[in-house]
Amino acid sequence: MFKKKFFTVLVMTILTFNSFGQEGKDKKLIYRVGAGPSIEGNQGKWAINFMNELSVYTSERFSINPSLTYFAVIGEFDGSGKFWEPQLDGQNINAFSSSLFTDVRLNYDVIRTAKDFRVGLGFGPSFQYGGDASFGGWFRNERGEMEGIMNVERFARLGYVTQVVFDWQGKNENRRNTLGVSMSSFSGYWPYYLMVNYRLGFKLK
Repeated sequence: MFKKKFFTVLVMTILTFNSFGQEGKDKKLIYRVGAGPSIEGNQGKWAINFMNELSVYTSERFSINPSLTYFAVIGEFDGSGKFWEPQLDGQNINAFSSSLFTDVRLNYDVIRTAKDFRVGLGFGPSFQYGGDASFGGWFRNERGEMEGIMNVERFARLGYVTQVVFDWQGKNENRRNTLGVSMSSFSGYWPYYLMVNYRLGFKLK
């Protein structure tokens, strides 16, 4: 199942590049790296994300953006759980979630000013590989001791991502600054993950 879903994403990526690869002789390439806060919307948790993205501009406003993002939960909304701190006799009983996301965003800059400040909207397929672990309760073992139960769910699923980006030129001509807000949706739930990040871009071409 994992191989089939991964192959589907790979084929979609190749077809996307082939479809737009002939448009425009002078393509612009920008590599972006960034990080920021996130929200896991299913169970309500704070998280962080780290992103790598390559932007291929086939025109002045349109770009194809394959990316790889790491996502990890760091705490509960109410502050009751901190996932890096052991709980209850050295055991961490808090829920935890981490994933890798492979996206291909098709982005169009709907606003572009004379100083090259841009506001773009994006959409595309997203593949998630990761999982959740949550505390399922206590039970008494054969020695009469209390033990915790952890429920683990693994993900290898295909969904979609939408995004809004604010992009502007830095003081260095070869740098771009981007503030992105993306919403990743899976299993009919929108948004399942909300990610905000600042991305520093390096012009490659």
